[in-house]
Amino acid sequence: MHPTMLRPLNVGEILDRAFSLYRSQFRPLLGTALTMYLPLAMLSVIFGVAAASGSDAALLAGGALALLVGPMMLVGMVLVVAALTYQASRAYMGHPATVGEAVRHGFARFFPLAVALILTGIAVFLGLFGLLIGALIVYVLLFAVVPAVVVERRGPLSALQRSAELAEGDWWRICAVVVVAGLIATLPSAAVEFLMSSAVESKDPLFTGIVGALSALVNALTYPFSVAATVILYYDRRVRAEGLDVELMAATAPVPA
Repeated sequence: MHPTMLRPLNVGEILDRAFSLYRSQFRPLLGTALTMYLPLAMLSVIFGVAAASGSDAALLAGGALALLVGPMMLVGMVLVVAALTYQASRAYMGHPATVGEAVRHGFARFFPLAVALILTGIAVFLGLFGLLIGALIVYVLLFAVVPAVVVERRGPLSALQRSAELAEGDWWRICAVVVVAGLIATLPSAAVEFLMSSAVESKDPLFTGIVGALSALVNALTYPFSVAATVILYYDRRVRAEGLDVELMAATAPVPA
């Protein structure tokens, strides 16, 4: 994006730009998302096949895989959110990144982002003592933790502080973007699970595994939009709070002879 296109945006404009970014970068974003969601879908089917077979060897293999799934999912989620954030940020600023570049950057920022996400989770959990609204307030305040780690290369504690600073005075608008983008990202996979489970009243483990695989693949389609919306919201807050648009325009202005 050219610096002249950076300006304060309302909620609708942020979501519209997120859709535009999602459409224009669909293939690379999907490719990056599939680096986690495709193995997850395959594992879901493998579990279903192992459970449906009923054989001791298959059940033992399925149990061994089950012990690995939790850690693999956590590692994969940190990597994919870092990679997608990098990819969306680069594309929004006019310098699209390939899947390989995004994944490499995800590995480079893995440890600080993992710590930052753990701290965010703890903060949101503590916010539950203020009921759901307390958790939501904390979650909104920390909306920019991932961009702060990935884009600005900040450490975990600095990223939490940075996000709270960017969120200051704009809670309701940030909340609207975060909630709407989150619903768009999560409702399709939930609908797939609900509709398939309702259409076929089966407790067959293979069917359950297939439903889980389809849900994972739908998430691969929708999750990049949520990341794109967060990235654009992050840049919008920088424009509003720090005059990022003016700063970039000044940096790219031709020097008088």
